[in-house]
Amino acid sequence: MEKNLVILPPEVKELALQVSDKKQEEVKSVLIQIFNGTDNWTKQVENIHVKDINDTMSIQLADTARKNAKDARLSAEKIFDAKRSEVQNEMRDYKLEDSLWLKSKQIMQVKFKAIEEKAKYKADFVKRHEAELHEAKTKERLAKIEKYNPEINRIEIEHLSDDMFETVLNGLIAKENERIAAEKKAEDERIEAERKEAARVKQLAIENERLKKEAEEKEKELLEAEKERQRLAKIESDKLEKERKERESEAERLRKIQQQKINEEKAKADKLANELQAKKDAEIETENKRLEAIESEASKGDSAKVKDLINDLNLLKSKYTFKSKKNQKMYEGVNISIDKITAWMETK
Repeated sequence: MEKNLVILPPEVKELALQVSDKKQEEVKSVLIQIFNGTDNWTKQVENIHVKDINDTMSIQLADTARKNAKDARLSAEKIFDAKRSEVQNEMRDYKLEDSLWLKSKQIMQVKFKAIEEKAKYKADFVKRHEAELHEAKTKERLAKIEKYNPEINRIEIEHLSDDMFETVLNGLIAKENERIAAEKKAEDERIEAERKEAARVKQLAIENERLKKEAEEKEKELLEAEKERQRLAKIESDKLEKERKERESEAERLRKIQQQKINEEKAKADKLANELQAKKDAEIETENKRLEAIESEASKGDSAKVKDLINDLNLLKSKYTFKSKKNQKMYEGVNISIDKITAWMETK
């Protein structure tokens, strides 16, 4: 039997060993029977070798083995389902019985605890009586002391002796009486201070009324003085305005004279510039004619020299650098003339 158990899958074998001794033989018998069958069918299928597509016998054997293995599987499933059904029926019975014992235990506990509580209540009669007397005495003490100290904690007074409680109570009463006396004194002082303040306010009101009248008279004087100041200021302002208009009129007259002089100077300058330009144009015309005469006399072999001359003239445009604006402007004029000359030479 032990030898047959070796063929069981390890996880199945482990569970099988955990069932009760009463079920051990039955479980082993069923498992060995079924798993011996799976082992035999495994060996039979492994021994079937299909050589090629023409090996119909082996293919038919494999199909027959498949069908027989399926039948064996279905038969084994029925056995397992039957065994599980038996176990599940027993589980339902055990579960019902477990619920019975659990409910019985709970009801028993409730009944016995109720009996214990009732007995304890009767056994604690003296304790309850003493506690009630202690509570009544504590409440009485609180009623006496709360009007003198509303924030008193019952723990501070419930365990005091009667003499000690009376001492504490008398101390609070004395303190309360001192507080009342101090409040009365403070109230009397407040009333006296209010009376003095009222007298001071009344005297202050009289003084304010006097100062108000003086201020009104002073304000009236200031208004009169302000009116006079404004009258004099207007006279002075009118005088200054008149002088300003006279100055502006004189300045406008002088500006017109100055503008006329500027216009005359500009006309002279324009005339001179036109004369200089005409002279310059005449000189250029003369130079052009001279160059044309020179060109007419030059042979065709002079073209290279003419190009060198143009290049030399263009080099003169960047050869010199002047610092003063006057010379810079003069140099710009020279460059413009060079551009005109070289342009004319190139057209020729």
